Amino acid sequence: MYLDEDTLKIKGCESVIDSVFKAIGIHQLQFPEKQQHKYDLVELQIGKNCGSLTVLPLDAFPNLKNLGIHRSGNLESISMSEPPHASLQHLSICECPEFVSFPAQGLAAPDLTDLEVFRCSKLVALPRGMNTLLPNLQFLNIQDCPKISRFPECGLPPNLKQLTVGRQWRDLLPTGNLDALTHLTIIDDCGCQSMIKSFPEVGSLPHLPSLTTLNICRFYNLETLECNELLRLTSLQQLIIQQCWRLGNMEGEKLPPSILLLKIEYCDLLGEHCKNKHQQIWPKISHIPTIEVDGQQIF
Repeated sequence: MYLDEDTLKIKGCESVIDSVFKAIGIHQLQFPEKQQHKYDLVELQIGKNCGSLTVLPLDAFPNLKNLGIHRSGNLESISMSEPPHASLQHLSICECPEFVSFPAQGLAAPDLTDLEVFRCSKLVALPRGMNTLLPNLQFLNIQDCPKISRFPECGLPPNLKQLTVGRQWRDLLPTGNLDALTHLTIIDDCGCQSMIKSFPEVGSLPHLPSLTTLNICRFYNLETLECNELLRLTSLQQLIIQQCWRLGNMEGEKLPPSILLLKIEYCDLLGEHCKNKHQQIWPKISHIPTIEVDGQQIF
């Protein structure tokens, strides 16, 4: 346990976690529906289990700005009976296999700027009403949550600038309001089981008028980059390709003329083709002012 004035960080076995919560007055980690006790914590980080905690009520921590829950085997939900939560700015829920839901009425947190949900295998939906209840959300990271198949019906927050999304990108991206998005990272978290050999597929990328940076990562079986589909990204300035081991081919006319930087990392085939100015690759990228392969500028 690490306690520094208004910050509490807990990491340890279940009995230790339970003891710590009991010590600050949260007995047996059972919260009444109408929370009586308020705690002045500004940051709460819980790592490796959460003891017997199944529901975390945000009402108990009205001043909380940063909340991180990692590797909780029992946490099922976050609750809120007195919305909005006026202080919360950063929320991270990672590797919580039993986590199934956010507050039923939506996660009303007007100052929330960062939301990360990672490896929550039972979670079926992101918070309801994100477009209005999270007006200042700028960074959204959702990976390894295989049951989430759509963004909320009303769309994503209007100020969302950076989005990292996993295997559901083909289902999620067309359903979001992404006009303000400037940075998009797509990670194929299916690993070696991925069936994607060509990216992007026709029509798989929505209208992204403000997108300046696209990062595609860990497409382990990807073989071909479709340049013509990327031409639709008229504001694109940086294309980053990482850990696409089998990628060695480009189809179509050329990469978008707006690109200023092409960065290739841990893509042996494509990296070698770029270094050697391969006749099938070079005409499609030679207009790009800066090309980097594994940290080395080659053009």
